[in-house]
Amino acid sequence: MINLHFLKIVLFFIFPIFLWSQSIQKINRSDSYEDLKQAFINSQGNDTKQLHYANAYIKRAQIQKSNINLSRGYFLLSNLFEGAKCMQYLDISIKYAKNTDDIKFPALSYSKKAYELKKQFRFDEALANFFMAEKYAKRNNLDFYYNVKHSIGMLRSEELGQVEEALVLYRECFNYFKKKDVRSPKYATEYHNVLFALADAHKSLKNLDSTSYYNKKGYQESKATNDNYYISYFILNEGANQVLKKNYKAALDSVNKALPQIILDKNYGNILAAYFYLGKSYAGMGNEKKAVQNYIKVDSMYVLNKRIIPEFIAGYSYLIEHYKQTGDKAQQLKFLSRFTKINSILQTDYKQLSKVLFKDYDTPHLFAKKESMIQSLTKKTIDLFDLVLDFNC
Repeated sequence: MINLHFLKIVLFFIFPIFLWSQSIQKINRSDSYEDLKQAFINSQGNDTKQLHYANAYIKRAQIQKSNINLSRGYFLLSNLFEGAKCMQYLDISIKYAKNTDDIKFPALSYSKKAYELKKQFRFDEALANFFMAEKYAKRNNLDFYYNVKHSIGMLRSEELGQVEEALVLYRECFNYFKKKDVRSPKYATEYHNVLFALADAHKSLKNLDSTSYYNKKGYQESKATNDNYYISYFILNEGANQVLKKNYKAALDSVNKALPQIILDKNYGNILAAYFYLGKSYAGMGNEKKAVQNYIKVDSMYVLNKRIIPEFIAGYSYLIEHYKQTGDKAQQLKFLSRFTKINSILQTDYKQLSKVLFKDYDTPHLFAKKESMIQSLTKKTIDLFDLVLDFNC
C-alpha cells in the first residue's frame, strides 16, 4: 500500500514553489513560534500546509539555536506520521529537550512515543517511555504527571490484564484531580477519564456496586458539564455492569440508550462492545435469535476494523454452539475459523493474556473441533468446499 503521507512529502519537496504558491501563505519574520504553531493547528487535514509550518518552526529554531523550540518543532512534525517515522521525530524532540526545564517537554514526546509503541503492541517499551514521561513531568507539571500515570494505568489494565495494579494508579489520579475545579474546561475531561477508568477497573474485578457508584458519579459530572461524549460511555459501562449483575432488562435499556451517540462518534471499538453486551443480555434472557443477531454484528465490526480485545470474543463460542445445535456446519466452521484466527492474533499481541485466553475459552478444544469439522466437510460438494476456503481466507 502507498504511504500517502510519504507521497505528499515527496511531492512537497519536488514541487515546493507550486505547492506554496497555490495553498500556503508566506511566513513573515514577525510571525512568532506561537503564530506558526497556531497555523499548524488551523491547517489540520492539510498535510502539505502542516508540513510547511512545522518545517518553518524548526528552521527558525535552528537559526536561533533554541533547543526547546527545536524540540517543539519536531514534536509538531511527528504528528504528521505514524510508526517508525513518527518515533524518529519524537526521539529528536526528546534529544533537544532533555537538558531544558520546560513544563511540557520532553515529557510530552515520551508520552506520545509510548502511545505509538502501544499501538504496535510493544507494551514493555511503551511502559518504559511512559515512565520517562512520568519522571520529567513530576519535576514541574503535576497535572501532566497524573495524566501520564492514568495512561500507565490504562496500559496495565486494558493491555496487560494487571487491573489491580491499575486501580491503585487510578485512585492516585482521582485523589489528585478531585481537589481541582473538576467542572472547569481545564480539568473536566481528565476527571471524567479517571472516573470512567475507576468504574471500568471495578467492573473487571467484579466489584459491581463500586462500578455502579463511579458510573453514576461520572454520569452526573458529565451531565453537569454537557460532556455528551462521556454521558453515553458511562451509560454503556453501566449497561455492561448490569449484564454482570444479571439484570438483563436494565442492561438492554442502558446499552440501547448509549448506542446512538456511540455510533455518531464512530467509535467502532465501543460499537462492537455495545453489540456484545446486547448479545450477552439477550442470551441471558434466553432470546437466542437476538443473541445470535448481535453476536454476528460483533463479528461484522471485527471484519470491518480487524480489531477486537479478549473481553469480547466470548460471542464466538455462543455462535459456534448455536450453529452446532442447528446443524449448520458451514456457519459453524465459519465462526470456528474466525475464532481460531482471532485467538492466534491475540496470543501474539497480548502474550501476557494468553493463559487467560486458553483458560476461559477452551481454545485447544476448539482447535481440535475445527480440524475435525474440516475433515468432515471435505467430503461434501465442491460448492461447500469452496465456501470453506473462503471462510479460511
